[in-house]
Amino acid sequence: MENEQYPDVMVDIETTGTRPEHSGVIQIAAVRFNLDQKTVDASDMFDRCLAMAPNRYWDEDTRQWWQGKNLKVYHQICQRMEDPSVVMTAFKDWSMKLKTDEPLRFWAKPTSFDFSFMQSYFRQYNLHYPYHFRYARDMNSYMAGLAGRPEHREFDVDFAGDAHNALHDVLHQIKILFAAKDIFDNGQNNRD
Repeated sequence: MENEQYPDVMVDIETTGTRPEHSGVIQIAAVRFNLDQKTVDASDMFDRCLAMAPNRYWDEDTRQWWQGKNLKVYHQICQRMEDPSVVMTAFKDWSMKLKTDEPLRFWAKPTSFDFSFMQSYFRQYNLHYPYHFRYARDMNSYMAGLAGRPEHREFDVDFAGDAHNALHDVLHQIKILFAAKDIFDNGQNNRD
């Protein structure tokens, strides 16, 4: 599609814990998409891994979790680790590269986790954060809103790749979002 615009950006991170100001981010993946058109910018996806940033640490429960059933994915992340300041600058540049008529919308599942971590890292490296909090979109809340119910239903969408590989997670989250939009746009929502 000529002049396709992608104002939506799905972001997923993998971390060393759950505390945005103290735990480390070890992988960032982001994919631009257009929710209205249900299209994905497959030509330029962001997928980089980060070495542990200064003054960040592991939560031992998270370290054990990675060393358990997620060891294969963790080893793949470790093989690709780069200086975190380089990755954060690259992510900022990637985020700002394509211009749209609308502000960039930062999507995540849940936004409270990924947005907070990314904001913390941008502060740590004194970089302009290209995502405004007013345009942060929580995938779970969006789907609950479509349904008109506080809870959201689960969608049976095939997962391709490895769970907890941030790029695979991002692509899966976009597929779920598109499936939910299809169902609710077509009036297939059963609120009973």
